[in-house]
Amino acid sequence: MSKKSSNLKSSTELDLKRKFLAELILMDDIFMRVVLKDVKCTEFILQTILEKPELRVKSQSIQSDLKNLEGRSLVLDCLCTDKKGTIYNIELQNDSLGASPKRARYHSGLIDMNISKKGKSFDYLPESYVIFICGRDVLKGNKQIYHISRIIKESGEEFPDQTNIIYLNTSKSSSNDLGKLIEDFYTVDPKKMHSKILAKRVSKLKIAENLEKGDEKAMTTYYDRLKKQWKKEGTEEGMAKGMAKGMAKGMAKGLAEGLEKSEDTMAKLMGILVEEGRIDDLAKASKDKSYRKSLLKEFQLI
Repeated sequence: MSKKSSNLKSSTELDLKRKFLAELILMDDIFMRVVLKDVKCTEFILQTILEKPELRVKSQSIQSDLKNLEGRSLVLDCLCTDKKGTIYNIELQNDSLGASPKRARYHSGLIDMNISKKGKSFDYLPESYVIFICGRDVLKGNKQIYHISRIIKESGEEFPDQTNIIYLNTSKSSSNDLGKLIEDFYTVDPKKMHSKILAKRVSKLKIAENLEKGDEKAMTTYYDRLKKQWKKEGTEEGMAKGMAKGMAKGMAKGLAEGLEKSEDTMAKLMGILVEEGRIDDLAKASKDKSYRKSLLKEFQLI
């Protein structure tokens, strides 16, 4: 390959990666983790979900590895504490299976296990919140947000163990502050975001040159993983052409062309997922037949 051809190929690949970055939204899990490295963004999201404008994050860790020597360990998307010592675990879950009630229970228990100190009274355990930001209504109650805590059945009073679980259903819109936050989660153009804090961070990260070394590696790994998947499905050519017009539309086109032309319902499904910003579901549907079927049922296409 000539040097000119090599440079051209490199330039094309760079353009595709820039398009990839430009079309990312906060509901893309890896991008959300990079955004949350800015404590002000984490703080704003917690303030809005919990309706606590006074909340201030003292410290945080992205992708914290919590060990369980006797069983399954966990890597948490974001683990942080406020100035009062309250602990918060924020998890982005586009897949319903990753946000099951028993998973929430395990998150809460493992957090307690990792912060409890030998010889210390259990009364010193701080209040904790496990917050699942979900791409769909996992609990199927048609609510925008669910607050879960233990209740004493006989009295109806709250059991004061100070463990809290919250599910945010981003598939339900509204005009309140929570609804505006959800809109920001799906907004591609940071100039159209409601939150100036999130917009500033997202705008910066969508310029490849502004990515820190670790963040750039994470984004490149994510891009390469998706590209490899599309290639395996025989849709890379459609994806590459489509990305010139926008990452989301390119994915829909590439995946649709990889399916049989007669399957109109599949094309409709891809279009719906793109419109709703459910890119992770789109990727998973391309290789998992049973998952595609569940999505078709969800949108009443079969």
